[in-house]
Amino acid sequence: MSQNSKIEWTHHTFNPWWGCAKVSPACKNCYAQTWAQRLGLHLWGGEEMPRRFFSEQHWREPVKWNREAQLSGQRQRVFCASMADVFEDRRDIDSQRERLWEMIETTHWLDWLLLTKRPECVEKLVPWGKTWPGNVWLRVTVENPAYPDLRVP
Repeated sequence: MSQNSKIEWTHHTFNPWWGCAKVSPACKNCYAQTWAQRLGLHLWGGEEMPRRFFSEQHWREPVKWNREAQLSGQRQRVFCASMADVFEDRRDIDSQRERLWEMIETTHWLDWLLLTKRPECVEKLVPWGKTWPGNVWLRVTVENPAYPDLRVP
């Protein structure tokens, strides 16, 4: 299934940036934080922690995947932000988030899997209101019996 990802349920992984702030007990053993720290990057924490942003070449990858999917006639899935949460409510990532929304809107052959622990921020941070692109799959992490009541509504 995967092409540039070892995750079996997706074809690609795309990170618009790296870094996040912990928001729940499920964040305690965050694999993304551990991976980044192995690379010497300290990107997890509060508002003061930086985020790692990427090159133009990196941002061209989904456009290439979209073209390949269109040529093959087979949709592809993109797990977006395995190393971040696109719904982290920070103003310093707004320009990158806006760039991501535009990318999603123009890559019709890619299904974008957005996973968050911050569903309360979704409506405020997406530009689509009630009419979302058909290629967005929004999912919410529910890590233990206490969180469904908090996150699912």
